[in-house]
Amino acid sequence: MAKKGFFKKDLGYFSKTVFLCNMVAVCFLLLSYAASFINPKAAWFLPFFGLGYLPILIVNIGFVLYWLVRRPAYIFYTLVPILFGWNLLTQHIGFRTKQKDISKKENAIRVMSFNAHLFNEVKETSSNTIRDEVVSLIKNTDPDILSIQEFFTKIKGTKQMSDRILAESGLQDYFFEPANKSEHEGYGQIIFSKYPIIHSGTITESEYGINRITFADIVKSSDTIRVYNVHLRSFGLQTEDKEFIQNPSNTAHEEQATTRVGRKLKYAFERRSQQAEALRHHIEATHYPIIITGDFNDTPMSYSVNLIGKGMKNTFQEKGQGWGVTHYEMLPIFQIDYIFCSPQFQVENYQIIKQELSDHYPIFADIRLVTDKH
Repeated sequence: MAKKGFFKKDLGYFSKTVFLCNMVAVCFLLLSYAASFINPKAAWFLPFFGLGYLPILIVNIGFVLYWLVRRPAYIFYTLVPILFGWNLLTQHIGFRTKQKDISKKENAIRVMSFNAHLFNEVKETSSNTIRDEVVSLIKNTDPDILSIQEFFTKIKGTKQMSDRILAESGLQDYFFEPANKSEHEGYGQIIFSKYPIIHSGTITESEYGINRITFADIVKSSDTIRVYNVHLRSFGLQTEDKEFIQNPSNTAHEEQATTRVGRKLKYAFERRSQQAEALRHHIEATHYPIIITGDFNDTPMSYSVNLIGKGMKNTFQEKGQGWGVTHYEMLPIFQIDYIFCSPQFQVENYQIIKQELSDHYPIFADIRLVTDKH
């Protein structure tokens, strides 16, 4: 008796249609993987698949569940591609229980990163209150190194935020080069440290105003560590763009809005890849152990994040728990804030602080140089 073909006679029309849709979903999943290592300048459409990784993954998991009930042997057509992207999946999800003890261990360096959104009002909480709560958070978290993006301060007087943080946190030194400043105030990125900063600077290649990369060389005991504060190109979405993304069917000129938002996303993907390449070149010329912190404005599926993290330890991937959402505004599904470190570091802890003091959650990691003898 001849063997039946792949589509058995008792596999109905509906299941055959499901299988074809399943294969399309698998193709989309593989394209989302490709977004992590192919430069968007070479294939502009790939980052959109990377951005859609979560819904694409959920759809594929749905197919696995369908075939588990209908035809268990068919699950492998989807399960194998999902497992093929395991390294990327674990950059999104930490499959471990939440650490109960988050106290800083001896000789560990606590590194904290936070996009402060210029200390603007958040959900009717005034700017002054936000500043007070941020200072309190820094004091309670007790970081040894603190990177802040979109930092705003008065240049002189009692409202100088940099001096206030130094006075109330135990941090001793900082490097602040405003992206924009006047005689009275400035904003940009700042790196605070409990240890002396002996050298600092800005990577001016491919910078875009407030979206830039700064660095500071910090001396701890006999070790010099280079810390990067990264703020990659944002999408530059306006209120109308965000409203369209959240409620696309409510827009009268839907096609026009889609084109406008798509153009902004494409532009930002390409500009971030240029900034990532500039940082990569800077890293390769550095002989110190490295810590990279900041708001990358991109997901773990992106070319820019994976290029910057190449050869580094991703502290979330090492010790994070659950789905690593760090940006909760608009669509609360994205991880865009990171702390990477050189392989010489051992990652002991990672936490996302679920306090709404900005449109980003603060994050911190405890890391330790394995060569540290003290």
